[in-house]
Amino acid sequence: MFNELLNQIEGHQNTDSTLRDLQTWLLSNLQNILDSGDTVAIDIANQIDADLVQLGEDVIDEKTLQERLERYRSSMETILIDLPKQHHDIPSTSVNETIRSQVDLSPVTDLYLSHAFA
Repeated sequence: MFNELLNQIEGHQNTDSTLRDLQTWLLSNLQNILDSGDTVAIDIANQIDADLVQLGEDVIDEKTLQERLERYRSSMETILIDLPKQHHDIPSTSVNETIRSQVDLSPVTDLYLSHAFA
């Protein structure tokens, strides 16, 4: 569900879908996201759902919503790696490092080839 949610956010930001499309998809898939157990997808979906409610109640404007969607998308594309502690005589701590743009999270496309032998 993580990738599907990311694709929906990106589709909306690329104007491939409307805000209504994003809202409809989210509401239709919210239970599947919750059932997936993917804590990142669940957290982002809950935040987007809350943002859509706030937009509907005029608590936030559409520009604020778009800024938040960009922040969510960006956070979903960031991968945190926890490096293990080094074993030396001196104490060391775990290092958290953020890696961006080194992992391709774009949608996977299956290409089908049709051929015939003469």
